[in-house]
Amino acid sequence: MVGRVTSIVTGAAGFIGRALTSVLLSSGSPVVAIDRRPIEERPGLTVITADLLDVFDGSSDAFSTAFSAADEVYHLAGCAGVRDAAPGIAWRRHRDNVLAGARVLALTPPGVPLLVTSSSSVYGGAARGRFSGESGPVRPSVESDPVRPVGGYATSKVALERLCLDRPDVTIVRPFTVAGEGQRPDMALSVWLRAAEEGRPLRVLGSLDRTRDITDVRQAARAMIELIGVPGIVNLGTGHGQTLRGMAEAVATVTGASLAFDVVPAPPDEPGDSLADTRRLHSLLGWTPRTDLLDLVRRQQLVVS
Repeated sequence: MVGRVTSIVTGAAGFIGRALTSVLLSSGSPVVAIDRRPIEERPGLTVITADLLDVFDGSSDAFSTAFSAADEVYHLAGCAGVRDAAPGIAWRRHRDNVLAGARVLALTPPGVPLLVTSSSSVYGGAARGRFSGESGPVRPSVESDPVRPVGGYATSKVALERLCLDRPDVTIVRPFTVAGEGQRPDMALSVWLRAAEEGRPLRVLGSLDRTRDITDVRQAARAMIELIGVPGIVNLGTGHGQTLRGMAEAVATVTGASLAFDVVPAPPDEPGDSLADTRRLHSLLGWTPRTDLLDLVRRQQLVVS
């Protein structure tokens, strides 16, 4: 009988981090949750409330103890937000995405499985939306494609990936759009649910025909648990694009709101389309995530409302 596995989850208070932690705990695995934000204690959960780069308040010793006893590490902590343009964002992205990633790499003992979350933004969007004037079907992004980061967020994720290449045993996961209960309030479905509930038009960037490969957060967490220990880069998506129009219609169906749109130009670092090539993912898992958009929006509405 295999003993229980102790898992570390960095960024455990975040959107995917919370879902991943819950799945691990439900399987009986002890989890060490690390985040700057407070996390409620639960049976089987050890919480370290600290910044990964803290070294002067006892956190360094706590990290060393936790990582030395871990059987596996999921590194999800980082500075999220492709469109964030707040003052100092370039430094925060470098600090939280690159320097903190380097710290986790240094803390994780050799031979301990380590999964690091990157982003599909490193591709710069699917082929159809990469250059202005292109048309035709969207070509899925393949792990072997050259990276074409647009904007500071994607660039910081490319830098994180390059750090990981010094350890060939690291799993680098490139999630495409992940959605569900607990999604960040600045993401499209969260914004649209609030707008629909308040009777406001849904603000759309660029075009209603733009597509996103959307993965249910529950399936994303399950996939990460099954992927840890697999070396190299793996896309995490469904392989099916959802148009912004279809996403908006799901919001209207769930809320009962009438559809009205405020279509505005998309910022330059906003991908036109996103679509994952999931062949490697399927070969590793034996399954591919599938998203029931209406169910996902209903679950998300319960949190937004």
